[in-house]
Amino acid sequence: MIKSLHTLTVATAGMFISLGAMELLAHEEGDFILRVGAAHVSPNDDSSNVLGTDDGVTVDSSTGLGFSGTWMLSDRWGFEVLAALPFEHDVEGTGSLSGLPIGTVKHLPPTVSFQYYPDVDGDIFNPYFGLGVNYTLFLDEEASPELKTALGSDDVELSLDNSVGLAAQVGADWKVGDNWFINAGVWYVDIDTEADVIVNGATATTVDVQIDPWVAMLGFAWSF
Repeated sequence: MIKSLHTLTVATAGMFISLGAMELLAHEEGDFILRVGAAHVSPNDDSSNVLGTDDGVTVDSSTGLGFSGTWMLSDRWGFEVLAALPFEHDVEGTGSLSGLPIGTVKHLPPTVSFQYYPDVDGDIFNPYFGLGVNYTLFLDEEASPELKTALGSDDVELSLDNSVGLAAQVGADWKVGDNWFINAGVWYVDIDTEADVIVNGATATTVDVQIDPWVAMLGFAWSF
């Protein structure tokens, strides 16, 4: 009898240990994770010269709404699609053009990545790492009134080529309830473009711009 009780106790304990180990996985194969938050884009930019040998352009930071969806291919690997509402950036001159507003531009940053979720002891803090490809679509480029005045024409346009580059990320989910998490993530994105300044229908100059931003997002995640 004692031996039987001992065997039953060991078996029961083993069952609870197994169930506990299963509960440690916050995200499992087949889960879909929706993440939404405030996303801040901070360019780490550089450019070629615009008109002379000591000028260039710089792109300022922007904050907007970002969101992503991850499908868990297994308990450790996920496939993510990252999107956002359009970000709007001011473009300004540097060097001898310092203080001259060049114009404004909007962009959409769709990115696809494979993510790895390492084994952690517990389901409260769940980090992940990702590597993928970004496609940046530029739209609504507008030359500033100041640039038009400097070039002596009202017929001035900006045109930026779309960009394809690598994107790397690191992030984490903190569990706050059943299937609910606080999420934080950081990306580094390779974005290179050529910007044409078009005056009276003709290209006056072409500027190579490396934007290469850091992107940080803070928000919530829902797993289902």
